[in-house]
Amino acid sequence: TELKLDPSCSVFITMNPGYAGRSELPDNLKALFRPIAMMVPDYALIAEVILYSEGFESSKVLAQKMVQMYKLCSEQLSQQDHYDFGMRAVKSVLTAAGNLKLKYVDEDESVLLLRAIKDVNLPKFLAQDVPLFEGIISDLFPGVVLPAPDYEVFLNALYDNIEKLKLQRVPWFIEKIIQVYEMMLVRHGFMIVGDPMGGKTSAYKVLAGALGDLCSARLMDENKVVYRVINPKSITMGQLYGCFDPVSHEWSDGVLANTFREFASSTTVDRKWIMFDGPVDAVWIENMNTVLDDNKKLCLMSGEIIQMSNQMSLIFEPADLEQASPATVSRCGMIYMEPLELGWRPQKASYLNSLPSNLNKEQIDLVNDLFEWLVQPCVDFLRTQCKLIVNTSSLHLAKSLMNLYTCLLDEIAASGKETHDEDGPAEGSLTQQQITMWLQGLFLFAIVWTLGACVTGESREKFDHFFRILISGTDQDHPKPKSIKISKSNSFPERGTVYDYYFHKHASGLWNNWIDYVNKEKSTIASDAKVSDLIIPTNDTARQTFFLDTYLPHNTPLLFVGATGTGKSAITNSYLVQLPKEKYIANCINFSARTTANQTQEMIMSKLDRRRKGVYGPAMGKQCVVFVDDLNMPAKEKYGAQPPVELLRQWVDHGNWYDKKDTSKLELTDVLLVTAMGPPGGGRNDITSRFTRHMNLVAIDAFDDTTLTKIFGSIVDWHFSKGFDASFGRLGKLLVSAIMGVFKAAIDNFLPTPSKSHYVFNLRDFARVVRGVLLVPSTHLTDGDKLIRLWVHEVYRVFYDRLIDDKDRLTFFTIVKEMSQTHFKQSLDKVCSHLTPSGKLIDDNIRSLFFGDYMVPDALPRIYDEVTDLKKLTTTVENYLDEFNQLSKAPMSLVMFKFAIEHISRISRVLKQDNGHALLIGIGGSGRQSATKLAAFMTDYDLFQIEITKGYGAPEWRDDLKKMMLKAGAEGKQTVFLFSDNQIKEESFLEDVNMILNTADVPNLYPSDEKAELIEKMQGVARTEGKKIDSTPLAMYNYFIDRVKSNLHVVLAMSPIGDAFRNRLRMFPSLINCCTIDWFQAW
Repeated sequence: TELKLDPSCSVFITMNPGYAGRSELPDNLKALFRPIAMMVPDYALIAEVILYSEGFESSKVLAQKMVQMYKLCSEQLSQQDHYDFGMRAVKSVLTAAGNLKLKYVDEDESVLLLRAIKDVNLPKFLAQDVPLFEGIISDLFPGVVLPAPDYEVFLNALYDNIEKLKLQRVPWFIEKIIQVYEMMLVRHGFMIVGDPMGGKTSAYKVLAGALGDLCSARLMDENKVVYRVINPKSITMGQLYGCFDPVSHEWSDGVLANTFREFASSTTVDRKWIMFDGPVDAVWIENMNTVLDDNKKLCLMSGEIIQMSNQMSLIFEPADLEQASPATVSRCGMIYMEPLELGWRPQKASYLNSLPSNLNKEQIDLVNDLFEWLVQPCVDFLRTQCKLIVNTSSLHLAKSLMNLYTCLLDEIAASGKETHDEDGPAEGSLTQQQITMWLQGLFLFAIVWTLGACVTGESREKFDHFFRILISGTDQDHPKPKSIKISKSNSFPERGTVYDYYFHKHASGLWNNWIDYVNKEKSTIASDAKVSDLIIPTNDTARQTFFLDTYLPHNTPLLFVGATGTGKSAITNSYLVQLPKEKYIANCINFSARTTANQTQEMIMSKLDRRRKGVYGPAMGKQCVVFVDDLNMPAKEKYGAQPPVELLRQWVDHGNWYDKKDTSKLELTDVLLVTAMGPPGGGRNDITSRFTRHMNLVAIDAFDDTTLTKIFGSIVDWHFSKGFDASFGRLGKLLVSAIMGVFKAAIDNFLPTPSKSHYVFNLRDFARVVRGVLLVPSTHLTDGDKLIRLWVHEVYRVFYDRLIDDKDRLTFFTIVKEMSQTHFKQSLDKVCSHLTPSGKLIDDNIRSLFFGDYMVPDALPRIYDEVTDLKKLTTTVENYLDEFNQLSKAPMSLVMFKFAIEHISRISRVLKQDNGHALLIGIGGSGRQSATKLAAFMTDYDLFQIEITKGYGAPEWRDDLKKMMLKAGAEGKQTVFLFSDNQIKEESFLEDVNMILNTADVPNLYPSDEKAELIEKMQGVARTEGKKIDSTPLAMYNYFIDRVKSNLHVVLAMSPIGDAFRNRLRMFPSLINCCTIDWFQAW
């Protein structure tokens, strides 16, 4: 069929190429259109015409002044992302001037224009640019005085709402609210920009409330406000605007499309705001261009076009506009809110009103004096002298100080309630003097653990020194106020630092060591305990438990920051397991580099029930504690946002999410948040301060030597108390200090470089050595020299096996020799004399030192012991190989030379341990897989491998994982999972392996029907094992995971060639943290 074209129809293309999110037109299309270059127009002429049309008479002069003003502004003011002095800026000034002209017909015209210029431009300037701007204006409009606007009615409504929200009437804040209101009248899309804690959200809430009040009082022709909040980065673009289903090509609307359509078609006169509370980047916001300019139309991919109504406003609330394109900045009005203009004092004023009601005026003044005296000096000191682990603002620190202080005042608040019931004071109530002493002591404690809690190890000593001088009142610049009575007796004890004590609420208050906080029963170890489950109480564990105890009941979100291996996850997990079941359910989530916001939402929602329409939470009367580990692991996308973190932020900020299917609003109740993360660096990212501002930070420092000695010393003592010779008590102490020496030397000597990116040592390596030593029972360890040989073998296995060149190996050999001399006072030559023919020990001889449990094939239990006869070792391994080849479908014809036997022995050692995983690094064909197969056969474990076919993808991978987990968890078979890097078809495979290494669980692996089957199986297993466990699904699933933990051993075979290996280690930290590394060098 022929189509007749209508010659009167023509096509125009407008585009401005050349920045983020834009692409050029293809050449074959470009050739069909006639290009026209657009010039910068003559602003003065345009302005003159528009001013005439609005009824201005002296428009020629005014237009020139205005253009000159913009020219000077763009030259003289600082360069900010959100400044724009182009045509659209001129246009909005002209609109504002026109509105004013209609309102005040007889007013002087230059006053009207000046007023319009100020209203439109002042809100977006930084504090430092305002005086410059004022200077430019006074030169251009000499002698023009602006009459003060009459806002009496409006201000009263604002004051009422500020009181309602328990905020303070800060003149700067009120001025900003008026600017938001005026901006709303001139522009339909505007942005409230600024760092967190500057009052952005409060500003629009107060304004919305005030307009509602004015509407009900029928003043100022205002209407009440309806608003919806969306975080555009916590959902995908498809979920924001809408998308076609990739399979069925059905169109489904996004959150924004539905909200926009509902608001646009609504017939009420209410103002309707759509709030976008989240980072702005060039992609999602470019799709709003047609809405934000004069077309006011939202165009969706489905071809639908929605016209915006006059009652609607689009309000964006980002922290900065680094990623926004000039097209966006010029289309939106800007209001800039600087937190420093607000300061922490208004927060304090609001806070003093919320103190317990039974404090008298003197006590509230005392708290006020404490704030005024201590907060500012400490904040300044942190700014200038200390290194912070996570960047925070002074307002955030002050806010966390108030949070912690509130959590500590429970007893004081409670003591007031009891006294009013009977005539006399009740038993448990506190005297006024006690309350005063406690208020002081708790305040000092709170300052140390909020302001001082986020500094690194070295800075803690500086802060300690500074803070002691400050509170002793000898600091000249900050004298002690009269009302405060801090003497030596009721301040921090002299010994140690201020970080070593907590304030014990007893009598008039005592300062106790942290370790006293943990009850003493926990510190004795049961004789049948498993080494991998031990938690030895130390100052740090006591601190962590204390903060969990303090913050959880008060719903204060908590963020632990600390290096890997400091026990953040272990302590928090064991704490959550011990919470009373009838009150709390725990939900532990691990983030990794590839976690998406949708996965996060599913993981959290999976533990919640629907309470009523649109409201979700745990069963009534319970609270769900969500523990997010490795919070900062999710990779930043192209424009620097982390969607999973943005999702959590939307929940903490606004308490709701959107349903992924029908975009309805889901509210969450009774859900608490605890998070942990490593310090930023490596694969870990900086986290947006808009999220951390809700958290109370607690930094957990890497353990110092005394703590390490205490932890491992108590484990070794416990082991040596089981039937060993008495002399081992003394050797145990030497052993721990010797391991510590090697550990420290390894960290100092072997630094990670691009070719040695796996030279990363942490406390888990220390623990691996100790656990290796514990494998030998008392029957086989009687003389001290053998213990030293065992120590050499274990540090070699943990540290030496990952070294990649002979130079490093030699360095390590000398380190071990020195440590043996300094700690055990024994020379290695003597202890290992049977290894050397010449009597002079060299590095190569230590290769002949073997410990293993494979020498007596049928013995039960298998004993981990020294292998003395190397010829017998070779024949034993060859016998295993023959046996393997008879049973196996794929026999291996291997020659058992020393090198192969070493690696087999190393792998066997890892497989013997609970939760033992190995990472074998070597080039293809170096024998990684063969060694693993044989080692698994020797220990009589099942070997599991995936078979890669052409169509192998994520679903098949998930099925294989399920099979493997069932084998290890439900059937209880010891399983070795051998996975090599040529089997990684998608990076998401590694993501799952990372999760298995870390937690032995893959989130959302089982659909609900399979999970129910699994739980039934586990109930059967628990009965046959005679375990006393609740038969609740959660407890059963945790039991399953525990069994997977002890039965599954992952062996990863990787090749160090190319960048892929380095990037994987960086993206998935568990590959190093949770594995013993073995480097296969060339034969």
